[in-house]
Amino acid sequence: MDHEPVGGPYARPDGPDPARLRRRLLDALRAGGQLTVPAVYAAMDAVPREAFMPPGTDPRDAYADRVIVLASDESGAALSTVSQPAIVALMLEQLDVRPGDRVLEIGTGSGYNTALLAELAGPTGRVTSIEVDADLVGGAAARLAELAPGGGAPLDLRRGDGWQGVPDGAPYDRVESTVGVDDVPPAWRTQLADGGLLVAPLWLCPGLELSVAFRRAGDLLTSESVTPCGFLQLRGPHGAEQRGHVVGLDLAAVGEALTLKDADVIADLLDTEAVDLGPAPHLTERRWWGFSLSDPRALLFVGRHGGNVAWGLFDSDGPTPAGTAGPGLALAYDGRLLSYGSPTAAYDLLTRLEAAPAVDPSRLEVTVYPSDHPVPPPPRGGATWRVTRTHHRYRVHWSPA
Repeated sequence: MDHEPVGGPYARPDGPDPARLRRRLLDALRAGGQLTVPAVYAAMDAVPREAFMPPGTDPRDAYADRVIVLASDESGAALSTVSQPAIVALMLEQLDVRPGDRVLEIGTGSGYNTALLAELAGPTGRVTSIEVDADLVGGAAARLAELAPGGGAPLDLRRGDGWQGVPDGAPYDRVESTVGVDDVPPAWRTQLADGGLLVAPLWLCPGLELSVAFRRAGDLLTSESVTPCGFLQLRGPHGAEQRGHVVGLDLAAVGEALTLKDADVIADLLDTEAVDLGPAPHLTERRWWGFSLSDPRALLFVGRHGGNVAWGLFDSDGPTPAGTAGPGLALAYDGRLLSYGSPTAAYDLLTRLEAAPAVDPSRLEVTVYPSDHPVPPPPRGGATWRVTRTHHRYRVHWSPA
């Protein structure tokens, strides 16, 4: 493959050369199987990622395979990031942008992914991008105007609520969301051309967020590829429901239907002495995903810095030995099974885990039905789950290899 000359306007004479670092990163992603499509490689090679970093970012950090925080709130929580190059490449390969395509991007952020989309769509295509944060839109517009990616591909940057899409530019051949959702906004589906592709990070249950490439066929969206991911959630009045709540010092619980009241009860239970029921069953992420899809009481406990601490089950109204009703919490923690409150929760966790399939997420098939659309019977074989949200119902099917 031919390359541009090393160096460029962002090279630093007193530091490492960004072009060499960029090529090294891309070659590592290709060697690791995370970057397989030549057009995506070429686009990522053409766009200087360091130009989209916060001021003062070392080029070596710009070309490390990790997330870079672009903006934070007063507490230090990230509001916008420049995504990890590996997941950027993966989603672009899922999206399969062709020259001349009309593309809608949800979440402009720094403008880095916008530039990559422009490279892929080319001067005969068009990229429309919408971002809720006015400061981010302004910064991205300045960078993109300077770089003119894609040979001057037409770019249309908007400030607004990405949940609504951009109807005056529809229909789009491709729609990509760089922010996570728990329910595909109806506008993304209706603004996508029939036969077009939508790629979005979809939160299905605690611990299971997937980058899904959906193909539109009439009113339905059917997955063509699925892979685990992790993204900041869509902001604004239509953002995803809050499912994580603080339950202790440096500890939060994440659940499908977890309320603030539930979080207070869990915090109180964790302050009591646990009953150690012995070794916990061997848990893998795949077994957890099968359990979490099957039981809305599943909980994932995470630390302040995002690392998974424990898996569990919370029953807000289980029976107690005295015959009365009371809450129960069971945790698989540090190789042990711990029980708080009603012991029924621990029994349920054990039996549910034993029955749960070890789900390979790459074999999941996700079909999206509008809320008023009938959902047909599940396919034969494997396991099928149904996830109900406000605007759509999701049939998730898994077939063992």
